[in-house]
Amino acid sequence: MEFYEVVHKRRSIRQFMDKAIPQEILKRILDAGLKAPSSNHQRSWELVIYTDKEKIKELAHIVKPYSCTIQEPKSPQQDMFKIAYPRQRTMIEESVCVILPYFKCKYELTNPNGYGLMDYGAAWALIENMLLAATAEGLGSVVHIPVKKEGQQIDEYVGAKNGYLLPAMVMLGYAAPDALTPKQVEVTVEKKAHWNRW
Repeated sequence: MEFYEVVHKRRSIRQFMDKAIPQEILKRILDAGLKAPSSNHQRSWELVIYTDKEKIKELAHIVKPYSCTIQEPKSPQQDMFKIAYPRQRTMIEESVCVILPYFKCKYELTNPNGYGLMDYGAAWALIENMLLAATAEGLGSVVHIPVKKEGQQIDEYVGAKNGYLLPAMVMLGYAAPDALTPKQVEVTVEKKAHWNRW
């Protein structure tokens, strides 16, 4: 798939088929992630990958399902809430691969010099590379950002080393034929890009 086609086709998919992903495809996706730019070229990342369905289900039960009372969405954001909120746990359960991209957090994220954001930003570059690679491979993908106690509970489940943080869980799988995707907010370069000044 041509690069710009991949960029335009990438969507968050929250419903997956029960179909395994070949190991060589997973390795290409992981390798794409590890090619991301990193703070000081350290690439202080550790990827924990789950493909065992029982372990994925255990991991999914750490994430609490969210309720959503929106029946008739009036905006793309509400459309996303209606689709995404009730599927926070099931999208993990249905996925056939969960990647936990930990990064070594050398500084507090609130460090006044911004150093903590360098490692955090690099972790998200890694995640985006994997999302784009998954799209190029014909897979669906989605992220879940741990909230409240989820991060700590996931760390305990995984046995994460001290000093490492998990910015998001990445779920992969072949999209279910009837997978719901919310409307997108339409943006254009003409409306969002500011040349030489705000």
